[in-house]
Amino acid sequence: MSIRMPLSIQTRQMLLGLQRTQDRLAQNTQRISSGKRITNPGDDPAGSALILDLGTSIGANTQFQSQAASALSFLQGTDTALSSVTNDLTQLLQVGQQGLNGSTGANGRAALAATVDGLRNNLLGLANTQVQGKFIFGGTQTTNATNTPPFALTATGAAYTGDSNTINLNVSSTSQVGMNIPGDTVFFGSGGAGSSTDLFKAVTDLQTGLSTNNSTLIQQGYTNLQSILDNVTQAQTDIGGRESRLNDLQSILSAQNVSLQSMQNTVQDTNYPEAITQFTSDQTIQNATLSALGKSNQPNLFNYLG
Repeated sequence: MSIRMPLSIQTRQMLLGLQRTQDRLAQNTQRISSGKRITNPGDDPAGSALILDLGTSIGANTQFQSQAASALSFLQGTDTALSSVTNDLTQLLQVGQQGLNGSTGANGRAALAATVDGLRNNLLGLANTQVQGKFIFGGTQTTNATNTPPFALTATGAAYTGDSNTINLNVSSTSQVGMNIPGDTVFFGSGGAGSSTDLFKAVTDLQTGLSTNNSTLIQQGYTNLQSILDNVTQAQTDIGGRESRLNDLQSILSAQNVSLQSMQNTVQDTNYPEAITQFTSDQTIQNATLSALGKSNQPNLFNYLG
């Protein structure tokens, strides 16, 4: 029967030191194998809290980047559509000039009327442009149960079933951007449907004037189309400004996330030279402690174990 001997103060201190050394060895082994300096919150409460805060900021920026990309997609689709509208309006003005030319007879104007009719149908298609399955000129009514386009031609112009609202998306913690321009703003202008700023009415007037050889109606449509072209150009300039802003914002958010990720990695990732140095040092301390315990005056180290 072995007799359990009381531990000396020195031996007790050596055993406690050995335990601490082995804890550090286990911790550094985990850090080296995982690549993470903090493997549980207790390793570094302050560092763990900072990592969570940085992760929250990165997540928020990533969400804002997604919102900006969605808005940019809509705006780019709008920009492309408005470019085509501008081209069609330019052609219509050229046709109007030919129709107003005194040398163009009734037959020539009738032929021009057919051209205008084709351009009007093309403009209708542009007004009903879809991006990602949504009508970009429908205001907030981008979708509906029957997938009915927001614009439909009428005898005097076009009817609009969208609304006059803008879809705003948060693109940072302090700012929003409108991702669309309502269709009535673009195609009806400040005067509204049926007014001199109504694109479809002006085109219809031009078509009717050409087909009926009515110079007064041709002139009316031509004159109104000139100011309408200015309105569409201004809308396109507005869209271009929003696109530029979003592109800049995406670059800023991306740079911020790179910086935040770097900060997070600095706090979270293992400093390998430091961890390996500490591991090697603790191995040396452990071996020295075990050797000292083995050479102590106590009968047997196992006498002290549970």
